[in-house]
Amino acid sequence: MSPSLATTLRNIVAVARREFLWRGRTRTFKITTLLLVVVGVGLALAPVIIRFIDRGSTGDRIEVVVGDSNPAIDVPGALGLLLNAPIPGLPTDGDTETDYRVEAAADIEVARERVVDGSTSALLVLDRTAAGDLAFTLYSKDTFLSRTTQLVRQAASSIAIQDRLIQAGIPPIDQAALFAPPDFDVVAADPNATTNGPQTGEEFVGSFAISFVLSILLFMAIILYGQWVAFSVAEEKNSRVMEVVLAAATPFQLMAGKVAGVGGLALVQYIVVLVPSAAALIFQDRIASLILGGSSDVALPEGISISLLAVFGVMFVLGFALYAVLYAGAASLVSRQEDVNQIVAPLTIISVGGYLVASYAGTGLIPIDSPLVVILSFVPFFSPYLMLTRMGMGTAAPGEIAIAIALLALFIPVALWIAARLYRSGVLMYGQSPTPRTLWRALRAR
Repeated sequence: MSPSLATTLRNIVAVARREFLWRGRTRTFKITTLLLVVVGVGLALAPVIIRFIDRGSTGDRIEVVVGDSNPAIDVPGALGLLLNAPIPGLPTDGDTETDYRVEAAADIEVARERVVDGSTSALLVLDRTAAGDLAFTLYSKDTFLSRTTQLVRQAASSIAIQDRLIQAGIPPIDQAALFAPPDFDVVAADPNATTNGPQTGEEFVGSFAISFVLSILLFMAIILYGQWVAFSVAEEKNSRVMEVVLAAATPFQLMAGKVAGVGGLALVQYIVVLVPSAAALIFQDRIASLILGGSSDVALPEGISISLLAVFGVMFVLGFALYAVLYAGAASLVSRQEDVNQIVAPLTIISVGGYLVASYAGTGLIPIDSPLVVILSFVPFFSPYLMLTRMGMGTAAPGEIAIAIALLALFIPVALWIAARLYRSGVLMYGQSPTPRTLWRALRAR
């Protein structure tokens, strides 16, 4: 190793170590990390927490007045089953009481008074239309868009359909077969293709949810911690510390060390928050069984694979490195921290654009195989988002993923060269507004 290279690496490591240790020891960093861990774990265990809070509740009481409608089914019983059907994704156990208690009532006015005084949540009154169909009137303090109102409305629709079928002479045993879905297969148009994306609704939800969550994690890291790097550069420049440090290290060494130190600390905080939150999410069923009772199995969420996590890790590091060096170079052009948001706005807009296109492609608003999505998935600024989404949806070949990673890795030195030129000129530039002309002059400076 040449003396100049050894000196460069030594200075970079020294600057990175100083940034990492100094900022990591601050009270703000420690408190923020602790709060983020608590919030992350709390969000991951939100269904269990809600279930624990409500476990001792007797639920909302809903009264039903059948009157002279003479329904063909037991409306209070059917309504109770429909309202208390388990919600997918919410942990349940046999000892937990139902959310809704449905009871039959005879007097509408008396039951309506109980709704007014709060002892009953809602009153459902049945009647018959001129055509002979069931009609429902709900008396409640809730709005039309409330959860209870919508659940009762959906349950009433199911009860009305079942009543019509029985009135038409279709026995209950045949009603299930009447609404059974037909066999329906989706086959790839290309006979050589091994997959045509998710084949079922569950597969689509699982693949989209995983790729969407991973894109959010990457987006948050780039925006939050990229700006953290930018504000760190502006803070030191504003305090004139750079003028002293530049006597011992070159602008390139200072920038590389700052990006490595602040970026490394940011990634450490991110991992500290992410690991317990992910563990709480994966072991949510087991935690629910310990708190609420019952038995449960532990399994990774659908759509997660080792290959997807590996690609996410590579894209995470490379994508963050790309944006972090550019954030640092751009922030060196401003003299006040108030101007940081203005100078890094173009980078933020580019990152937001890639995230939005990935989200739209994952939800189907933009075809996942459209030329726009495919081409942008190879552009370094967008590939971390779009290639993850394409891979999660099963539309990206392994060769395409490798090419996108290679292009992203090759573009980082280019970004580093641009950022270094900006940094070299910007760290000693004071009192000038961050304009395109300033940017061009910094790039051309020798």
